[in-house]
Amino acid sequence: MKTIRILNIMFIVSILQTTAVLAQMLPEYSIYGGGGLSTLNYKLSQGERSSGFGGDFGAGITYFINFQWGIHSGLGIGSYSAEVKLDCEAVTPNLVDEEGKHFDMHTTLVRYSETQKVMYLNIPVMAQFRLNPRDGFYAMGGFKVGIPINGKYSSKSAQFINKGYYPDLDNYATVQKFAGYGVFESKNFDDKIKMDVAIMLALEMGWKWQINNQFSLYSGSYCDFGLNNVVKDNLPLINYSSVDPSGFTTNSALSTFTKKTGIMAVGVKLRLAFRL
Repeated sequence: MKTIRILNIMFIVSILQTTAVLAQMLPEYSIYGGGGLSTLNYKLSQGERSSGFGGDFGAGITYFINFQWGIHSGLGIGSYSAEVKLDCEAVTPNLVDEEGKHFDMHTTLVRYSETQKVMYLNIPVMAQFRLNPRDGFYAMGGFKVGIPINGKYSSKSAQFINKGYYPDLDNYATVQKFAGYGVFESKNFDDKIKMDVAIMLALEMGWKWQINNQFSLYSGSYCDFGLNNVVKDNLPLINYSSVDPSGFTTNSALSTFTKKTGIMAVGVKLRLAFRL
């Protein structure tokens, strides 16, 4: 009888231990929010760029394969912004005027300021490490795939000085405002930016705080660094129409004065995690 009791006790203890292990292995769901420097990363051939701020919000799920290691994924929304200031000259080549003559548009930009704002749906695939299942240090690393949701730019109160160079005549047209030449004050433009899918290296680390058996709070910092070019259109500055030459529009400086544009974000993040 004593042996049977000991076996029963050992069986119960093993069941409890197995239950505790399975409880730790259950998927961990989370919602998170963060923000900081969140910008479009690029170099301009001319002018100055200023980094912008944005946020990162979403929900995730983590599957732990043991007490320390897990695989994390989910869906998040990331917003990114930047600003450009230009005082320079740009050339829009190979245009045709209302008379069918070929010319190059030389544009001098004065006080040109452009704000760019984009939004991505981000899908992380990351490995998570934690020192122990409850309180303690944690780190995550992997990749994010960003699907563009929206991209736009706006410029305000810029001065455009347009000159048309006719190579056949070796001459400039400078004052025919009806033809798109001359000085145009306080031009404002708002339009979309065509963005591409973003591939980002993603890192995060911080501290996990156990609230109770069901809820825990992660607080830390994160860094996302874009690996590919997300603006592939190489467009001229001026959109010219021979039907309405003085009603010209512009393309974004991202398409005109840059060769590679990537995503970059550095900030702080809070993640509330729970088990169902």
